[in-house]
Amino acid sequence: MIKVDYLNPLNSTKLISLDFYFKEMIELYNSKAFPKVLLLNGKKGIGKFTLIVHFLNYIFSKNEKTPYRLNDKVINVNSIFYNSLLNETTQDVFFIQAEENKNIKIDDIRNLKSNLSRSSLSSNPRFTIIDEVEFLNDSSVNALLKTLEEPSFNNYFILVNNQQADLIKTLSSRCLKNNIFLTQKQGKEVIDFLVENKNLETLIETNDNLTPGLFIKFNELFSKYNITKNDNIIIKLNKLLNNYKKDKNKFIISLTLFLIDLFFYKLVNENEKKISYLLNIKFDITKNINDLIKYNLNISSVLNSIEVKLNNV
Repeated sequence: MIKVDYLNPLNSTKLISLDFYFKEMIELYNSKAFPKVLLLNGKKGIGKFTLIVHFLNYIFSKNEKTPYRLNDKVINVNSIFYNSLLNETTQDVFFIQAEENKNIKIDDIRNLKSNLSRSSLSSNPRFTIIDEVEFLNDSSVNALLKTLEEPSFNNYFILVNNQQADLIKTLSSRCLKNNIFLTQKQGKEVIDFLVENKNLETLIETNDNLTPGLFIKFNELFSKYNITKNDNIIIKLNKLLNNYKKDKNKFIISLTLFLIDLFFYKLVNENEKKISYLLNIKFDITKNINDLIKYNLNISSVLNSIEVKLNNV
């Protein structure tokens, strides 16, 4: 069984395949050119949050007896700062993230403003990390913009955009943007490391578009819902969508769409003469899934409709 802490980037003490971006952030900081608001864009699960965690550990553990191991890109687990992150006791770093299936609350932004207005007990810089910033609504963005526009000497903001929704332009325009991506080779390298290092059983089939973070999450969902590689696509979708009805976990829908893409990708490669026909069926099934979410349709009816379509391919 996969433990939940495998899904927490704070526990990713080894940085893999993001050396270029890590070096760039360090150089900006050491040259006193780090932007007040940095926006990291990229697919969910490629390691943006892990990159930030390593950057913060490099900065704040510099003067410790157990500093960040820069040569091999490893967090020292005995670091005072690292343990303060794990225990949520540091006063120099604030984290904000959307709750499951919800936007980031305006109260979270107001609380952040209150925290930043207090004098720091140290001369350290203070970093605010907002993950899934694409889930800020208009009210939250307006409150955040007021905070960003207030004069400050030692406050920095790093925003993480997982590109799951459109980012509000007024916020995007206030940031220095850095687009983060992994090559197919790098993505495979990270997944292979995670499988070996965490001693994971690989339950889900991968492809070149599956990010390391989503691999871990999807693999965990296969384990949680007793899905195997040998289950056919109809059985997999039945298990996932019926559990979505109970859990309302957005990752279940992401996994469902991933499995549909993978299924039809193989079919198209095997039946080139039927590409148009197959892609039309895939489009209809994807629409069924999206309508299920949008209109809260009956699960059984949607599954029956999908099964009829799949039996025709």
